[in-house]
Amino acid sequence: MLQKNFYVRQISDLNILTVVRDTPAETLRIAKACFKGGVKAIEISFTVPTALEAMKLVKKEIPEMVICAGTVLDTATARLAIMGGAELILSPAFDLEVAQICNLYQVPYAPGCNSVSEITTALKNGASFIKVFPGSSMGGVKEIKTISTPIPYMPILISGGASVKNYRDFLFAGADCVCFGSALTGDSEKITDNAVQLTKTLADFRSEKR
Repeated sequence: MLQKNFYVRQISDLNILTVVRDTPAETLRIAKACFKGGVKAIEISFTVPTALEAMKLVKKEIPEMVICAGTVLDTATARLAIMGGAELILSPAFDLEVAQICNLYQVPYAPGCNSVSEITTALKNGASFIKVFPGSSMGGVKEIKTISTPIPYMPILISGGASVKNYRDFLFAGADCVCFGSALTGDSEKITDNAVQLTKTLADFRSEKR
């Protein structure tokens, strides 16, 4: 199996992604709490200057954790993240050059899109997921269902706005991956408890869909 396809399948299977913008030590603490509860994928945002260090630390301490790089705005950052072990590159908007470098290194790319035109352009250029934002013109559960009608094959990654309570709604709307912020940050015990609840919700959903 091609590396890119393997990464896409892996991320889709895990479905739950915790988003962290913090120091390497705090990122590792959060990652450990998530992993303990069954959440095995983490997005480390490049809005933090120590993001690369955090990525390497988590990968060293928890080799089974899937490492994703968030807020990647240019090719320099994309290549840096890929060389650091990123298995998914996320951007707030589509960038052709970032898409090309991800394709070159066979790493999935998830750009933010807010229109059908942006979505089709991203997909034509190899985007593996389309990142949508709850609260935007197409980011709510109803809007996702609506946009999926003309583009039923659109691979959806929900960024922000997801919680333990509404996770199931996003799954039923067709989300292939859902990012969590506050639900999977903060106190370690709370993180682990929420991770357990989320993974159970996912397992129950998949059991019902069989």
